[in-house]
Amino acid sequence: MSYTLLAMENPLLDIQCNPTDELLQKYKLKANDAILADESHQALYKEIVDNYEVAYVAGGAAQNTVRGAQYFLPPKSTIYLGCVSDDKFADTMKAAAEADGLTTNYEITKDAPTGTCAVLITGHNRSLVANLAAAEKLSGSFVQKPENWKLVENAKYYYFGGFIITHDGGYESAKLVSQHAADNNKTFALNLSAPFLSQFFKERLDSIIKNTDILFGNEDEARTYAKQAGWETEDVQEIAKKLSQLEKGNSNPRLVVITQGADATCTAVSDVSNVYPVIKVEDKDIVDTNGAGDAFCGGFMGLYAQGIHDAGRAVQAGHHLANLVIKAIGPTYPPMDQRTNIPTF
Repeated sequence: MSYTLLAMENPLLDIQCNPTDELLQKYKLKANDAILADESHQALYKEIVDNYEVAYVAGGAAQNTVRGAQYFLPPKSTIYLGCVSDDKFADTMKAAAEADGLTTNYEITKDAPTGTCAVLITGHNRSLVANLAAAEKLSGSFVQKPENWKLVENAKYYYFGGFIITHDGGYESAKLVSQHAADNNKTFALNLSAPFLSQFFKERLDSIIKNTDILFGNEDEARTYAKQAGWETEDVQEIAKKLSQLEKGNSNPRLVVITQGADATCTAVSDVSNVYPVIKVEDKDIVDTNGAGDAFCGGFMGLYAQGIHDAGRAVQAGHHLANLVIKAIGPTYPPMDQRTNIPTF
């Protein structure tokens, strides 16, 4: 079986709630951030389940994105690889993916439970605390199994979330697939994912950016990367241009796409940048913003993977899908039987 778009990262089950500011302060969390859990956060998961009304949503940024991409693509166009345990959380994620038309190919480990992510919604902000667990048990050898590498070879487009580089098996997988894409003039997309990646994993991040054709991020991630690189600018358009001009593993130009929440999305190729206004939404219509960035990337990749390599049109598709997601709980998309009259942009 061949799939047009292949994605990899950390499959996580989101545990989402609307906590008090006091809970964020207790665990020293920022209102709008994404971090990896450490020992100080281990009690957080039980506390939110015991004390708040929670929603369980299939997550992991790249899995959210590729579920969204499938919204625009013909049936059975997408596949997702990652590592989970043999437990009910994994079953929940697999069922959610299948409901959105996404095929999953999980490596199974018995050494840790399926990963989870506390999603703490306060106003229009979301604080993500990821407990990778099984997700970081992904082995580099998994993607190299003949049946799995065949999936890589048959795909034409790839999407990786940056969080995958924090563990060795994920980093090895990202290197292998991005190099294959560069060598065969296929499109490899990467998301900067969180500010801490450029702060603490910049060498790894740069090695994958080298083979990246489409680099996504938000304004905070872009500015943090610029600071780490010593660029001495906070102008998002200038940063996007500089990101586009980082060393490239082949001769194809790099497209950089930076979202800015309710502000215009910026794109850049070499020293040329453009901005695209977002679809305005009234506060009363916003349920939460968790997964909005993932949905944007999903809409973008859903159009791009059809061979429509027009950044402006792909941004429109991204804005459309993000607009749908912020009106629902978490990164959820319209059911398959309601996917009619999908815009073509």
